[in-house]
Amino acid sequence: MSRKPIKTALYAPPLGRDAAAWREELRRLDDSGLTAVSVSDHFMVGRVDPVAALAAIAMSTRRLRVMALVLCNDYRHPVITHHAAASVDVLSGGRLDLGLGAGYLEAEYAAAGLPYDPPGQRVDRLAESVEVIKALFADGPVHHEGAAYAVTGLTGTPAPVQTPHPPLLIGGGGKRMLAMAGQHAQIAGIHSNLRHGSAYNAAVIEDMLPDRMARKIDWVREAAERAGRDPDQLDYLSITWTCRVVDSPRRTDAALAEVCRAYGVDPAVGRRSTGLLVGTVEQCVEQLLYRQDELGLNYVDFGAANAAEVAPLVAALSSVD
Repeated sequence: MSRKPIKTALYAPPLGRDAAAWREELRRLDDSGLTAVSVSDHFMVGRVDPVAALAAIAMSTRRLRVMALVLCNDYRHPVITHHAAASVDVLSGGRLDLGLGAGYLEAEYAAAGLPYDPPGQRVDRLAESVEVIKALFADGPVHHEGAAYAVTGLTGTPAPVQTPHPPLLIGGGGKRMLAMAGQHAQIAGIHSNLRHGSAYNAAVIEDMLPDRMARKIDWVREAAERAGRDPDQLDYLSITWTCRVVDSPRRTDAALAEVCRAYGVDPAVGRRSTGLLVGTVEQCVEQLLYRQDELGLNYVDFGAANAAEVAPLVAALSSVD
């Protein structure tokens, strides 16, 4: 079987007061080999409102996918999420990837005075929300009466460019979330388990070691098969918490040690974890191809890495046979 091309994404550039410079940076990314620009949904640590940013990115680019990575279900009603997503899909000419998540950042919930329910309840709401959103993308009025949401005779508008709906991105680190991805998503995000409400620590790096990632991917594939879907048709995306590209193999060990100190994790663990990517362009390409061949990860998001730093890596991946 031929190897799929590795798809690549990068967080949208930070938005300051100079919107023109921001749009110019987006145009440079649009001319690169990147597959997508992604936007997260956080109001404490996030840079911009995701829906506004996705719309602006759509209008500033012509080729890039615009990826919600991901919209937090507890921050907006599924009717509002659908309406925004359908609008961005039209504005982008059919380039939206709609990521949906249950929410995890406890400090953010607390800051906004939002109830931070146990993980099971948040995932229950997301599962119901996905059903509502998919129904609104279909033809005809939606009638839904569930535990969390009620929709009465509403027809979803506008009609999306991508049919039956924009590709859904669902992921996580636990079995229920990954089973949901297998059942519904076109892109499965294989991630750390964030049930404890925090990130950027040793646990998230350790939870992305190859044996754990293989088990997570199995959960997606098994759920897809139960739903009558072909798991080989899904994309499997891994988030890179930190990507560091160095200019010489002699600098790799020191760079890895520095990154691992920030997470409080042993470099021997960090070197193997799919949550980190450190090395020269050639070393990083080798790591990503290994992760694809051994685990099936064919999509990588470089997170908040410097665009200029990862540009040679993106270019190298674009030319891999």
